[in-house]
Amino acid sequence: MQNKWEKGNGEDEEKNSFFCSHISVQLTMEQANSIFNKYYNLFDSQLAKVPAAQQFQSKTGVPKVYGAAGVAGVGLLLVFFNLGAALLVNLVGFGYAAYASMCAIESPGKEDDAQWLTYWTVFGLCNVLEYFTGFLLYWFPFYYVIKLGFLIWLMLPNTRGAERLYYSGIKPIVLHSRNSAQQAKSTAAPSTDDGDKKAN
Repeated sequence: MQNKWEKGNGEDEEKNSFFCSHISVQLTMEQANSIFNKYYNLFDSQLAKVPAAQQFQSKTGVPKVYGAAGVAGVGLLLVFFNLGAALLVNLVGFGYAAYASMCAIESPGKEDDAQWLTYWTVFGLCNVLEYFTGFLLYWFPFYYVIKLGFLIWLMLPNTRGAERLYYSGIKPIVLHSRNSAQQAKSTAAPSTDDGDKKAN
């Protein structure tokens, strides 16, 4: 009698655990679906501003978000397998940033201007560093994948990586160097004045 009760109790626990796991999977799928719809609508609204994406959708009947995702996926595969990776990564670093900078120039606000000026400062510094260390960096596996992720982190408005890097690293070094140069100039100036007085 006790064994039957224990057996029945065990079956109830199995049913409850199956039911709970089914509910959690269903909730997870609903959450994933809501996240997908949120980002789909966000990308769709952004791509609506790009005439080429609109033309692609009208000519092919494929939603512009899927077309952009396909192009991005092929590009990512090419970068991953190092097929024209240098060109593709530099196109992302130059191309999109140049387009966004032109949009920022034409916009009435100044906040996006500062964001892209900061990006170009950091990007230029990174290119100079890469020029001198490139022979070492190219030996790292997945270098271009890492560089692509880094460039996207620098330019995205959500992350604002360029501003973080500028304010935490570049600006303090530049200010310190400038202050040191000004102090050296101010200490050197009186000695030249004394020399001029002695000559007279």
